Amino acid sequence: MEIKITRLLTVFVIFVFSNTSAQSTLEQDIDEVTITSNRSKYNNDVSIVYTVNSDEIKNTANQTIGDILEFAINIDNRERGGQGIQSDISIRGGSFEQTLILLNGIKLNDPQTGHHNLNLPISPELIERIEISTGGSTRIYGNYAYCGVINIITKTKVSNSVILSKGQNNFNHAELNFNIANNKVKQIFHLLNKDSDGYINGTDYTLKNFFYQAKSEINNLNTTFNAGINKKNFGAFSFYSTKYPNQFEKTKTTFASLNLNKKGSLGFNNNIYWRLHEDEFILFRDNPSLYQNFHKTSVIGVDINLIKKTKSGTSLFGAELISNNIISNNLGKELDIPILINGDDYYTKSDNRIVTNFFIENNLSIDRLNISTGIMLNIKTNFENDIFPGIDLSYKLSDKIKFYLSANKSMRTPNFTELYYSSPTNQGNVNLDSEKSISKEFGVQINNDFHNSSITLFERNGEDLIDWILLDGDSIWRTQNLNEIKSSGIELNSRINLKEILNSKINHFRISIASNKVDTISNGFRSAYVIDNLKTNFSFSLNHDFHKNISIDWKVSYKERIGDYLDPEEQIIKNYEPYWLTAVRLTKKINSNFNLFLDINNLFDVYYSDFGTIEQPGRWARIGLKAKI
Repeated sequence: MEIKITRLLTVFVIFVFSNTSAQSTLEQDIDEVTITSNRSKYNNDVSIVYTVNSDEIKNTANQTIGDILEFAINIDNRERGGQGIQSDISIRGGSFEQTLILLNGIKLNDPQTGHHNLNLPISPELIERIEISTGGSTRIYGNYAYCGVINIITKTKVSNSVILSKGQNNFNHAELNFNIANNKVKQIFHLLNKDSDGYINGTDYTLKNFFYQAKSEINNLNTTFNAGINKKNFGAFSFYSTKYPNQFEKTKTTFASLNLNKKGSLGFNNNIYWRLHEDEFILFRDNPSLYQNFHKTSVIGVDINLIKKTKSGTSLFGAELISNNIISNNLGKELDIPILINGDDYYTKSDNRIVTNFFIENNLSIDRLNISTGIMLNIKTNFENDIFPGIDLSYKLSDKIKFYLSANKSMRTPNFTELYYSSPTNQGNVNLDSEKSISKEFGVQINNDFHNSSITLFERNGEDLIDWILLDGDSIWRTQNLNEIKSSGIELNSRINLKEILNSKINHFRISIASNKVDTISNGFRSAYVIDNLKTNFSFSLNHDFHKNISIDWKVSYKERIGDYLDPEEQIIKNYEPYWLTAVRLTKKINSNFNLFLDINNLFDVYYSDFGTIEQPGRWARIGLKAKI
């Protein structure tokens, strides 16, 4: 079914502007926008940051971060397996490598490949909100913030609880969350185990999480310590090759971070973090020794920011030092002395690069006008140094209407897979350049009693974009810089207070519409990612009370993708088919300590694929109990 996008946009705009005369702003519990869109975290309201809040998260049938983002504004969640085993998140028609992932402001992108970016040791139960910054943000965040940033904010306090659920495909889930708090320190502990036989042969998995958080505030000094482990073993049926489909993969992520934040006339916001990722890929699950890849990446980062408050805003000077390292049997340069993994397996290659960034930012408020300007100087090994300026501004036309305008230069360096990977069907390229872009956008945000809405027009002019391409007549996918690609589009997002408008039992209603356009076609080659993206992205969510102590949450999305793939059976090129997805949760509150829930994902059992012919899960139901302890 094809969405009549023009009609939807027209209806949306009419609704938005027909209600701007309301007398007061929307209540905080359905607030749409959280402004943290500058490096100093100064709330000068210069751009729109879309927020998925805790009320939306806790009531949803979606069990993973990727599933939650599936229904967010102009986000493409492409999966190669169910239950978030491998999720590739992209924004505004970009690739999954061009999105920066943060956990409480700490960078967690993997330098081996973006396929591992969401290997995070948290569940939706721990999330306070997810902030989505669309558009280039390199001057604020540095590398990877090419198309946007996703910042996952955890709660300061969780309910002491046990969650147990069981579902189709022999799905099992057990989760424990609890607090230990006193006047000085608030601590959170999280343990999780999930496993399933999979929805088709070769998609079985086990997943384990451990997460710890400690927060304190002493003499105006805020301290946050996070640490966690995420471990996955999963059948990777046809993930990377349809010729040898019975694949298997094991990953383990370990990380720790410390944030020190002091506010005042002269403050600071400093981070130190460490992330270790281990990846073992087995091409022939029944005979692993025939072909295995072993990779271990480590990232150590220090991020220091001094913030000076002035009468009209803030000024910031920041510096960041990041060390990216890999040892592997496939990626990197030859080691003089191999490193033993286990048995007869060795790491034989390695590489490292040091990235140094310097930031200067000034935030200024003049009556109704807010301006944030900044520049990042990027110094890195193996790649050309460069500067990345940007400006964001907003103008408050009234208490209910604000206009936004921005222009930013952004970048992303190639990862170790793009540089070095070599197999019978893929070949990296050590001569790749960093990809760069100029992003511009204009938007309006309207906030009143009835709705909180935004409309944004954007354009991104990219050069040297990194992609895996297959030239006509070739049998090997190769990484290459594409010259110039222009992307543009429109985003509309609204959270509507139907409870007040209709005096109904509807607790919240959100609708998002996005249309993306890329002005380049693949002439003489096929694109794996850059020219393979969402054209239309539509979603809405609705939560309502159904009966006494029973509520229902609905989430619906429509995806129309531009791109094609080779059908290995028919040996013909096919275009992706558009599809609708529906997720529903029914919650029964037994008493203040016990909730029963029924989750159904892909309610109408739609057949769809995000990558080639890799079949995604059909209808998948589970029933569970959440008990406070």
